[in-house]
Amino acid sequence: MDAITKDEIVKSIAPVNGKYFRIDNPDDYAQKIITLGKALTIRDSDRNLVSYILYYDNMPDIFISMVWTREDSRGRGYARSLIKKLITNTSRDITLEVSTDNPAKNLYTEFKFKTEGENKGKLLMRYSRRIAIMQPYIFPYVGYFNLIEASDQFIFYDDTNYINKGWINRNRILMNNSDLLFTIPLDKASQNRLINDIKPIIESGYTKKFFSRIEHSYKKAPYYSDVLEVLNSVFNSQCDSISDLAINSVVSVFSYLEKDIRYARSSSLSPPTIGMEKSDRLIQITKNLNYSKYINSIGGQDLYDKVYFNGQNIQLNFIRPELIEYKQYSDIFVPWLSVIDILMFNDKQSVKEMFNSYSII
Repeated sequence: MDAITKDEIVKSIAPVNGKYFRIDNPDDYAQKIITLGKALTIRDSDRNLVSYILYYDNMPDIFISMVWTREDSRGRGYARSLIKKLITNTSRDITLEVSTDNPAKNLYTEFKFKTEGENKGKLLMRYSRRIAIMQPYIFPYVGYFNLIEASDQFIFYDDTNYINKGWINRNRILMNNSDLLFTIPLDKASQNRLINDIKPIIESGYTKKFFSRIEHSYKKAPYYSDVLEVLNSVFNSQCDSISDLAINSVVSVFSYLEKDIRYARSSSLSPPTIGMEKSDRLIQITKNLNYSKYINSIGGQDLYDKVYFNGQNIQLNFIRPELIEYKQYSDIFVPWLSVIDILMFNDKQSVKEMFNSYSII
């Protein structure tokens, strides 16, 4: 726990007490925090408080009791950095209560806190510590991004076997009001080889054909120029494997949206798990990273058993994407295309909302 005094707590909350919260006895509140709680703090060069989080970790979940920033320092990212630090340093879920009219709820939403209920003008919000593990796909469809958004940490499963006619190096774009499959050519692709051992063949002939199709399909789309820059940055990057290219495509989307993505590659985390049965390997990676909740795409319902995972002390859930239609060229909507299509036709805020439109089962 960072050092903080009872007097500092009482003094800091006095000017805002009664605005978005009410503490009837600040002295008792501060003493309880000092005795039972913990704090993360930021101080200036004179050791004066700039920002802090007060929380309790003596319950199954960590409970945030107070997030505070000095008035002259608000809007500079101090509270954001403390929340990020708390999330990074814990292996448990985090809960908090916030008034429905408190703008801080937007900050919590940015950090993937989800509203679980409302009582007497207060929202109960939870940050769920979940891990997701998935093969890298090239510019995947929205459900892939739903999975990333639903997880605390995303692991690109790059040291598992390549899947023929899967989505690792293929996806669909819009062409003449229908879907068209594009495929990244690969060198000696085989289901007997690991994804990160297979090289893409990105030659000038292929890129010319690909970008010609993109231009034909999307030149009149409202965000064509911006998204074209994203595509160029990915295809012009040096990638030694199709996993590198696919991961780059996903990360570039988050960069374009100015969103963070916390990710790692299974090849850098868990070589000893290679060769294990599919479920056992996912369970072991989850445990190795100190998680107790694993979330999978909806297609995994036919592969993975909740009872088996529970028997290994891992909670298994699946994510169901919510289909949101948006304006393409025609009144007939073509669903589940590559994220390229979503980016071409939607502003950044709308894309972010689509990424967060899902249910967990």
